[in-house]
Amino acid sequence: MPRFGSSLPKLDDVFKSHPKREVLKDLITAQRLQAIDILQNVMPIKIVEIRNLIKQEEDPSSMFFKDQVFEVIFTDVNLQQPSSITQDGSERKVIVPNDLDTAQKTEGHNSPDAKIGDHWFEVLKPNPVHAECMKIVAKELEEVHMISQNLKVWLELEIPIIEDGNSFGADVQNHLIKELTDVKVRSNNMSNGVRAHHSDRLKLAMDWAKYPNFQDFAEAISKSDQYDHFLLRSYLRTILIMYSGLLTKFERNWPKVINPKGSHEAGAMY
Repeated sequence: MPRFGSSLPKLDDVFKSHPKREVLKDLITAQRLQAIDILQNVMPIKIVEIRNLIKQEEDPSSMFFKDQVFEVIFTDVNLQQPSSITQDGSERKVIVPNDLDTAQKTEGHNSPDAKIGDHWFEVLKPNPVHAECMKIVAKELEEVHMISQNLKVWLELEIPIIEDGNSFGADVQNHLIKELTDVKVRSNNMSNGVRAHHSDRLKLAMDWAKYPNFQDFAEAISKSDQYDHFLLRSYLRTILIMYSGLLTKFERNWPKVINPKGSHEAGAMY
C-alpha cells in the first residue's frame, strides 16, 4: 500500500500555511538595507579609492608607479642559511636531516634544535614591491566579489511574479543579475591571475636550477615581475569598470529595478 493511501498530498497551500513564512521577509529587509548602503555609500567610496590607486602610477615613490624598476636584488641568487621561528618567537637555524645524529651526539646539544656547522642554500628573494601591490589588489578583488554577491542576493529576492506580458522591468532585473554574475566570475579569474605570480616565479626558478649556466633566467624573472605588475595595474582599471558600470546601470534603471511591473507596489515578491 502507498504511504498516503490512494490520494497524493496536496501542494496548493504550501506557501500559505508554512510556519516560517517570516524568514524570507526578514532576509529581504536585511538585504534591502544592505543594498541601499552599497549603492549610496560603499560603491561611490570604492570608485574614489580605486581612482586614487590608479593615480599613484604617476608617483615615483608609489609601489604602483608605472615605470617601477625591479632591482637586480630581486633576481640575484644569494647564498643564505635559512632559519625558522620557534613557538616562543626566537629564531633558530634549520637543520639538514643528515646532521641530526651529529647534533644529538654533540656535548651540550641534546635536541634536534641544535645545529652543527654551516649549511648554505641558494635563496632567491621575493619581490617585496610586487608583494605589497598583490595584497592591495587581492583585497580589492575580494571586496568587489562580495559586494556583487550581496547585491545579487537582494536582487534575486526582488524578482516579481512571472506573468505573460509587462515583463520589461523583470528583464532589466535579470540583466543586472547577469552583470553581477559576470563581476563575480571576472573577479575570480583575476584573483587567480594574482596568485599566479608566485607559481610563475617558481617555475622559472626550477628551470634555472636545471640549467644554472643559462644566464637569461635572471632577466626572465625580472620581466615576469614587470608583466605581473602591469597586470595588477590593469586589474585596478577593470575593478573601476565593474563598480562604475554597475552603479551606472542601477541608477539609470532604478525605477524598473524597484518597480518592475510599473505599479505602485513595493516591487518585492510579497
